[in-house]
Amino acid sequence: MVFFLAISCGSKTTNKNKMGKIEVITTNEIEVKADIVWQKLVAFGGTEKFVPNLIEKVTLKGSGAGAIRNIHLKGGGEIIEKLTRVDNTNRHLEFTILSTPMPISNYTGIFKVKEVTQNKCAVTFISKYQTLAQNRDKMRTVIKEFQETFISNLDK
Repeated sequence: MVFFLAISCGSKTTNKNKMGKIEVITTNEIEVKADIVWQKLVAFGGTEKFVPNLIEKVTLKGSGAGAIRNIHLKGGGEIIEKLTRVDNTNRHLEFTILSTPMPISNYTGIFKVKEVTQNKCAVTFISKYQTLAQNRDKMRTVIKEFQETFISNLDK
């Protein structure tokens, strides 16, 4: 994981250097059966289909809880994530980011899929992380846009 440390040598730590906990939540309904969406999410690979403008390719090692995916970003950079929890009964999964070029730490991603009708479901994507105050607004915007794009492409 990436950790940022603000060191104070006898002077006051400014608000810009203070780590803050952030939670970004996006819920959207899509015209796809809940089970189909759930299978895409729990497979934990193929993420490039859901965010094609950002992700070049994804490699996956393992399956189920403990699986590791390496997300290769277009233009360079890599994000490494670990699937940490799978609840098939309630269609709930969690993953953590082990490594990222983004200025965040302690990231946990959560997906929840709820059936709305036979052919429609609601997908909730929650991101919990820490970042420095100076990065708060930018990272909230980046994460929110990523969540919205990801969910909107789950019908692909």
